[in-house]
Amino acid sequence: MKNLKFIIPVTIVFLVLVVVKMFTPEPTDWSPSFSKNDKIPFGSYILYNQLSDLFPNKKIESTNLPFYNITSERKIENKNIIVICSSFNPDELDTKILKGLLEKGNDVFIAANSFGKFITDSLRISTNYSFFAGFDSVNVNFSNPALKRDVDYKFTRGNYDHYFSSFDTSNVFVLGTSDIGYANFLNAKVGQGNLYLHAVPNIFTNHNLLKAEREYIFKSLSYLKVRDIIWDEYYKEVNKYQSTPIRYILSQPALKWAYFTLVISLIFFVIFKGRRNQRIIPIIKPLSNTTMEFVRTVGNLYFKQSNHKNIADKKITYYLDFIRTKYSLKTLHLTDNLLKQISEKSGIEVTEIRRIFNLINLVSISTSIKKETLLELNNQIENFYIKTGAYGK
Repeated sequence: MKNLKFIIPVTIVFLVLVVVKMFTPEPTDWSPSFSKNDKIPFGSYILYNQLSDLFPNKKIESTNLPFYNITSERKIENKNIIVICSSFNPDELDTKILKGLLEKGNDVFIAANSFGKFITDSLRISTNYSFFAGFDSVNVNFSNPALKRDVDYKFTRGNYDHYFSSFDTSNVFVLGTSDIGYANFLNAKVGQGNLYLHAVPNIFTNHNLLKAEREYIFKSLSYLKVRDIIWDEYYKEVNKYQSTPIRYILSQPALKWAYFTLVISLIFFVIFKGRRNQRIIPIIKPLSNTTMEFVRTVGNLYFKQSNHKNIADKKITYYLDFIRTKYSLKTLHLTDNLLKQISEKSGIEVTEIRRIFNLINLVSISTSIKKETLLELNNQIENFYIKTGAYGK
């Protein structure tokens, strides 16, 4: 009951904010997502749902996985792969997988403002943007007379100023240009497949599919054969594969306001109520670690008696027990194969582990050892523990 004076006003404010936000018209979101799930102007909801008409009787599927994952799960053959994003930047492995998909006869259509290092290096292409074309509009057309229109296709309200500034003319063909002659649509033959690159992804969005110029979009995709489609959702900036509940809440304006109001209310509650009702926390002295004192005492006893061999044997016993327990390896025979297994599981260089093994063998065949040998063995083993994080767990 004491907290009602605080809870009731906060609850009223919270409900008022939620109601106001619910009835306030949301401004149009012009951010480029290119996602099949987004109905915002620069989403790809309409295009994805039109694919079944463009490729009749063919399977249309989407994936939230990189090329490596989808090819490891099944064989990808005789497919069209469509990627639309702001920046297409696969890593080296995914680029190799992409090349393999093309060589096997799959066709890949990628629309992006920029392309990753491995793509640009292999095709010797580079992208740029034009100050003369205008940042908010562009006029484009096809090079193929069968597709070219007498009047250029005009697209407005978006980032349309990107184009291909250079490319390997011996292997890359220009399929489309802007009205000032910049190439923005390319084709490269890779093995048995075709790679289609478009430098203006904003063209392929809901905003333009609702306008008369949508004919350009359908003609661009007509270069793809009529066969099954794999639609990419992984390489977009808003990667749904990596989404979390918090990210979803923050992506919805109403939920975001409710979330922040709740968090701020809790902070105020902790500050004011916590300071008022908090009791004095008694100081409790930590218990002394008698185990460590015992270990130091026994260790000093051994060391003063110069029983270095005995200490080394115990150090080796504990080390081998650690290997058996942590990595589930048998240490009965210290072979090169065991050495390699420890290196693979611990992530430590083989040479470092070999130094430890050499010292262990030296101690094993010796009746007594020098202090320097004991110290070196201790340092090597302690360094191993530190690198494997044994002391942090």
